[in-house]
Amino acid sequence: MACVDASAIAVKYRLGSAASPIVNTAILGAISAALGLVDFDNISKAIMEEVPLKPEENVAAAREAYESTLLN
Repeated sequence: MACVDASAIAVKYRLGSAASPIVNTAILGAISAALGLVDFDNISKAIMEEVPLKPEENVAAAREAYESTLLN
């Protein structure tokens, strides 16, 4: 089992609003760490190529969730 506060991470990187954070990339980072199926460099590359708004912030959110999940 893994636990990550994706909402807080999304708010920290201003993804969505405090009332309605957009957590998808944070969850992606956490799932990739928990399952160990995908290297984070590939996750980062995909986000940079496919996410049209705030790609750097989305990578940062995914990285924080990824690293946080590895520590749990």
